[in-house]
Amino acid sequence: MKLFTGICCLLLMGAGAKAQEAADDAVQVYVVDSVEVESSAVNNIGPDQIAMITIARGRKTIEKFGERAANGVFYLETKPFARKRYNRLFSNLSPAYAAALQKLGSDSSFRYIMGDSVLTTNLESQLAAIEPRDITEVKVLTDPAQLKQYGLKEGEIGVVVKTK
Repeated sequence: MKLFTGICCLLLMGAGAKAQEAADDAVQVYVVDSVEVESSAVNNIGPDQIAMITIARGRKTIEKFGERAANGVFYLETKPFARKRYNRLFSNLSPAYAAALQKLGSDSSFRYIMGDSVLTTNLESQLAAIEPRDITEVKVLTDPAQLKQYGLKEGEIGVVVKTK
């Protein structure tokens, strides 16, 4: 009986050590909208508010966050934050975009066009995923024929985002 009890204890200790290893491999650094947060803060963000999630690993994450980032950094970007970020980026790349955004106060009437298609779903996610170095042009359409080509309605502003 002692042998059986001893084997059970060893098995349980081994299982406990395995569970500890798995927990040690978990990401310990969480960043939401460029601000480091506790992991529990992520639970307060609804799926419909998420533009992008990235797990970053490597030397640069460790240099930035220390050894606790050895298993990676969990980055989450919300849709409102993504929208502010790409509005700023596109404004810097296109004076016409900046002027239209300034005039209207938001991009709610903008229709973004990539690869000859108007983005209709998850546009914050799609635009947030574009790397700035990959953008070759941001162009605001002003020609009525071009607006019609993309099926835009009166009052909508076409914004063509060209990438490499």
